[in-house]
Amino acid sequence: MQTNPLWDDNELQFGRLIAEIEAAGGFTEALVQDLQVSMDLTEADIIGLLDRAQQAWDTTKERLP
Repeated sequence: MQTNPLWDDNELQFGRLIAEIEAAGGFTEALVQDLQVSMDLTEADIIGLLDRAQQAWDTTKERLP
């Protein structure tokens, strides 16, 4: 069990998770296509959402101690 309050911050951890998956090359074309279907979004919507997640993570990192 984590005792670090930053671990419990969903905004922080969800943005971090998405950004790290993207950085690791995890968002392949196949995954983006699967997300399009499961989320009923266009490819542009998925890419835009990933960009927003990266921006949110970058902003969050700036405020970390």
